[in-house]
Amino acid sequence: MPKLPSGLTTFEPSDTVRRTAQNENIEAIDALFRATGGHRHTGKAGDAPQIGTEGIAVGAVTSDRIALSAVTGDRVARETLCRRHLKSGRLSGNVAKYKKVTVTAGSVSGSPTTPYYQYGDHYWALFSAYSTFPQSMTVELGAEFSEIEGICFDNNWGTPPKSFYVEISSDKTTWRRAYAYTRPAAEALPRYHPFDQLFGGSYVRLTVTEPDETSGNSFVSGFGVLSRGAQESSPDFRIYQGLLQFHNGSEWKGVGIKNVQRGSASIAYFSPNGTGSTVREVTISAVNPQKTFVNITTSGLSHWFQTSPMMDGSVCARLIDNNKLRFNFYEGFYEAYAEISWEVIEFA
Repeated sequence: MPKLPSGLTTFEPSDTVRRTAQNENIEAIDALFRATGGHRHTGKAGDAPQIGTEGIAVGAVTSDRIALSAVTGDRVARETLCRRHLKSGRLSGNVAKYKKVTVTAGSVSGSPTTPYYQYGDHYWALFSAYSTFPQSMTVELGAEFSEIEGICFDNNWGTPPKSFYVEISSDKTTWRRAYAYTRPAAEALPRYHPFDQLFGGSYVRLTVTEPDETSGNSFVSGFGVLSRGAQESSPDFRIYQGLLQFHNGSEWKGVGIKNVQRGSASIAYFSPNGTGSTVREVTISAVNPQKTFVNITTSGLSHWFQTSPMMDGSVCARLIDNNKLRFNFYEGFYEAYAEISWEVIEFA
């Protein structure tokens, strides 16, 4: 059972280890760290190098895809960690979910700002055979955001743009360049593209300057705009003007019952002297007839002929306009009376 320079003892799988030997190792570990207080960046013997005001030293952080070769602004390493998040404690939210897009060329399927990656459903496609470059896609955020810090997107069929730039605007007239990127031939396209500073605006424009060098095409899907301190919107639902809506990937649509109207009415008719009417109309608040149905309950009696026995009254109800209900007895009744309770239900 040899000892290490640290004072710890090693054991073989076949060794029988006594409790005293385990305690000796515990004491050796305690002696190693008691004076240091744990892992520290003091630069002293046994401790890690100091971290200066400029952050982690060049070359100290790597990833399996991109090595850190320079520290620029608040960025430590592409696709790893953003120091601005640590400084503020405020994470980003995607403020472009399901937002409207316009393009200068190419074809749009579904909504390119739908925040999930799915082949063939939601994308912006550019084909060199039909379009020249550059071409742009503009996202309307719907509100002004003061801390936009980056964009992200996927690509369909492995054909990302080779180079592009991003601009920000508050009025869709004056644009500021926020970011530019050209993909080296051996590098896969990063999904996240952080800006070197924060920008404010309500429109974001992605301009593709070169397509994929192999196919000559360019696909963009799952496009997101990251704004610090913004809460991510619900991926499918929202409350708008007091009503629940869902997004189908292209537009917002209503969910469930929009409104219910209720009331009562009566019909009275007597044939010999022509008093009353077999028809009664009621004015209601305007509805969409294609999304509305009517429920009624009635209690009444009627004579088919003057000498016939009394029978249950039969009343029909229907919408004759977007704001009018009509109730009516069968035209051949001799005498009839009914109380009616009605309900008009409109769906979103």
